[in-house]
Amino acid sequence: MIPRRRHNQNHIVSKTISCKLHAQRQHSCSNILYMSEQEDQSSITDLTSLRKLVSQATTLHTKNLSASNISIQQLTSRITDLQTESSQPNFWEASNSQRNEVVTRELTKYTKLKEQMELWDRLRNDSIDALELLEELLGDEQSNNDDDDEMIQLTMEECESSATQLLELSTKYELATLLSGPYDDCSSTRIILTAGAGGTEACDWVSMLYRMYTRHATYMDMKVSTIEESAGDVVGYKSVELLVEGTNAYGWFKGEKGAHRLVRLSPFNANNKRQTTFAGVDIIPILDEEVIKDVDIPDKELEVTTMRSGGKGGQNVNKVETGVRIKHLPSGIAVKCTEQRTQGLNKQLALTRLKAQLIAIAQEEQLQNINDIRGDVVEASWGKQIRNYVMQPYKMVKDGRSSYETSDVDGVLDGGEQLEEFIGAWLRWRRSEEEIKKEEEMKLEV
Repeated sequence: MIPRRRHNQNHIVSKTISCKLHAQRQHSCSNILYMSEQEDQSSITDLTSLRKLVSQATTLHTKNLSASNISIQQLTSRITDLQTESSQPNFWEASNSQRNEVVTRELTKYTKLKEQMELWDRLRNDSIDALELLEELLGDEQSNNDDDDEMIQLTMEECESSATQLLELSTKYELATLLSGPYDDCSSTRIILTAGAGGTEACDWVSMLYRMYTRHATYMDMKVSTIEESAGDVVGYKSVELLVEGTNAYGWFKGEKGAHRLVRLSPFNANNKRQTTFAGVDIIPILDEEVIKDVDIPDKELEVTTMRSGGKGGQNVNKVETGVRIKHLPSGIAVKCTEQRTQGLNKQLALTRLKAQLIAIAQEEQLQNINDIRGDVVEASWGKQIRNYVMQPYKMVKDGRSSYETSDVDGVLDGGEQLEEFIGAWLRWRRSEEEIKKEEEMKLEV
């Protein structure tokens, strides 16, 4: 009985192990099938995403080419003509200095644009060719070896890299084409930040905007320097003036003009209460002498006062009143200059900046005469804000004109890509408003 019992036990154990092995084989086979299905589904998803990415990039590229109204062949011809002109023996003579500047500027502009267009074409062709090769590899049912898998992966990466780069460059060029105002191509601009309602909190808000615009100018490959700053009583600044130099500097920052509102739990409030504060941002182009030479402002319309500049420069700037402040009486606009070491140079520079500011404002308001300007001063107070930065009780930055918004407040204040999105949204909004206005005018004419 005992041997028979052992035989029965062995039979049961053997049967159990056999069942387990069979179950494991089935589970392993099902896992392989599931993983294969997942890989196929992943490939389909990746291919669909790549098709969408390539389509977006090539569509925007085609749109930009149509908007530019110039081909690579035309650019090459134009560059050749400018190079021929600049190679003439009398081109660099002092009497021809104005033409020298124009030719040099245009030659740099067209050469850069040609290089950009050649890069766009190369990226477009690379992304399209990679996508076609990828579709061919994925459509081949016999391609199941490791070499083909590696080829598919490399082709996907190449396609994604080329299309992403093309989309980014095309987006930047699209924004550049929106800078179509009379002075949008001005390469130098002044940014003036002024503390508004809010006391100490407003001075700290100015320092935050100071950091944001300084970082954004650097992010946009522009040169930024501080012209003048007035420290607050406790922290921050009462006012700061920046000089930004770079391609289309004025056109890019022009939309930032206005009151900026901040809502947060104030670190300067003993009860840690939520506080609203404001700061004014003014954007003023620095125009060429050729633009402002015909602007004549009578002396009776100007109020000139002098002051000590202070700061570095020795006894000359600390004891002699070298600083100059000029106020345009009809409009109430004032410009202060303390950069130069003599009163005469500061007065000349202040008058030049005042003329540039009046011209820019007259153009914005579509006025025929600068005397029609009446106090175009940024009012940093409630109800005048162009953008809200809310940090409490929730996080949101929203532009009151374009309605563009984001919850990434820190990203915007860091002055990087998020602020670029806001400026781009404003440029697109302005273009749409101009198109609507033109359509309404055409309907009225009919």
